[in-house]
Amino acid sequence: MADRIDIQMYKVGLSVLWCKVLSLLTPATEAQQHRIGIPSCPNTTTFTINSTYQANRDTLLSSLSSNVTRGVVFYNTTAGKSLDMVYGLFLCRGDISTSACQACVTYAATHISRRCPLDKTAVVWYEECFLRYSNRNIFSVVTETPTIYFLSGRSSIVTISEEDRFEQFVLKVINETMAMAESRPEGVSKYVTRVENISSFQTLYIRVDCTPDLSGADCGRCLRRARAYIPAGRQGGRAFNPSCSVRY
Repeated sequence: MADRIDIQMYKVGLSVLWCKVLSLLTPATEAQQHRIGIPSCPNTTTFTINSTYQANRDTLLSSLSSNVTRGVVFYNTTAGKSLDMVYGLFLCRGDISTSACQACVTYAATHISRRCPLDKTAVVWYEECFLRYSNRNIFSVVTETPTIYFLSGRSSIVTISEEDRFEQFVLKVINETMAMAESRPEGVSKYVTRVENISSFQTLYIRVDCTPDLSGADCGRCLRRARAYIPAGRQGGRAFNPSCSVRY
């Protein structure tokens, strides 16, 4: 129930964000708004101030920030041992520069510790990257909650038959794009984009991604679950969780 409440809160409270980040496939620059973050702090498991876990969490966040290098858009690592071990990772968009990825991850590491100061598990999403950490192993594991989604206005198609054809076309291309990501094995980037002309004045842009540590099958399953939140009859939609994202 908590996840459903979070989804509705983000859908209503952050609808303005959807308008601001509607550019789908335009290459990102350092000037873009990576500072508009969407944090998820479950508050189900917390640690005490100045504990060993907090020290390990802070060490992990510093390590993530310092490991953004040229050509690296995904990185995972751990800090600490036994019950105080912290697992963490970041994933940047596949089309941004190293400096933009660095700026986003660095800001995310600072932001998440402020917004979720005592949480043992947390995630924060931005337009250019996302970062998460947990007291449980999150590597090569699909995590589908929470799922955050945004919807733009309905399509401006004028007849029911045209609307049906539009929805079928959009769904077909989204499914084909997701299949391309699903075909890629574990350890390989699953960032896939697609551009298709709907008409002489309408163009469809699609972007999907999964964390590279997922198998192709797990990536496909995650994408299909995320896509279910965004009906194809809209002018655009976006859904994302800690493991994958779909946008058109």
